[in-house]
Amino acid sequence: MKGPHGKALRKILLKYVLSTALGAVLVWVAFRGEDWSDFGRRLATVDVGLLTIYLLLFTLGHVVRMARWGVLVRALGPVRWGDVMAAGAIGYMAIMVLPLRLGEFVRPVLIRGKGGVSASGAMATVVVERVIDGLLFVALFFVFMSLLPQTGNPAVEAVKLAGYIAGAIFLTALVVLVMGYARRRATVAFIARVGDRIHGGLTRKAVRLLGAFLDGLRVLPDRRRIFWFIVFTAIYWAVQGIGMTVMAWATHIPDLTFTGGFALLAVLVVGIMAPGGPGMTGTFELSLAAGFSLLVLAPESRENLVLYTVMLHATQLIIQVVVGAGFIILGRTGWRGVVRATEGPSPLDAADDEPEPLAAAAGAENRPRAAD
Repeated sequence: MKGPHGKALRKILLKYVLSTALGAVLVWVAFRGEDWSDFGRRLATVDVGLLTIYLLLFTLGHVVRMARWGVLVRALGPVRWGDVMAAGAIGYMAIMVLPLRLGEFVRPVLIRGKGGVSASGAMATVVVERVIDGLLFVALFFVFMSLLPQTGNPAVEAVKLAGYIAGAIFLTALVVLVMGYARRRATVAFIARVGDRIHGGLTRKAVRLLGAFLDGLRVLPDRRRIFWFIVFTAIYWAVQGIGMTVMAWATHIPDLTFTGGFALLAVLVVGIMAPGGPGMTGTFELSLAAGFSLLVLAPESRENLVLYTVMLHATQLIIQVVVGAGFIILGRTGWRGVVRATEGPSPLDAADDEPEPLAAAAGAENRPRAAD
């Protein structure tokens, strides 16, 4: 493995090793004390009909999810829907199979240059998507917490604390995005002033990157696109929430209500945003374990929580990998392109995102962006 491709592969292999170790620890924490002796017997009892319904629901949601991202991307340039769906499918697959959420960089890199879309603009759409989802589900988490009966589980307080921390992180990110767009000069100048005292070189790079990133946020004031983004968001997450309960029925947890399913989804969505092992190994299982601590379930239902967790994770992983691999097989990109994308889009190296002096970046408030 020589040359730049070999170097990229070595970096990924190292991250696989480290993330696999992290994922293994988290899986152990999530499943410690569980009895796996009759897992095979329980697996054979899964309701195939209900499982099929879940597979259809998740596949529908996956398509809606890609279309939702396309609404944001197409604000940056006349990108063909075929390119949007290909980049989305391969990108979401990469998030599942690559370690430490490195797959988040794949979509921006694959869509860059399509319809004149810049790397920084494409990355901005991913950040906006993640921040909105994070805030939405932190808010829903506390709403559902108020609707669910008390379980008496001591782990609930830890889950609540994690919810407060996640809420603070996503709220801070939203404030930075909004202030950076509305008061670009003041925001960039503040970051430059504070950062210059720490490391001038890194601060100049950060300011140039922030300037390019803010240019990509021009989708925000487009009311029509915001409307469709909200519509697709509502459909996507409604389908996912219903699917959580359908999977519970398939794995013999009949007392998981739709309210409980959405509460479980809220914890899962926020939890898996943290870096974990390949395929979200560890963070997925630990998030579901935390979510189940909020629910009052019958003892016989709790005996099937491991089955539910394994089936939910496996089906989601398989569907996203199959859809993404299908686009790779169709020649929309090669696997090497996915590997290169994990190094992340660099607006500073892109021809359409030329570096600018620190003072100029700090003084450019809401500067109009040239047509991509």
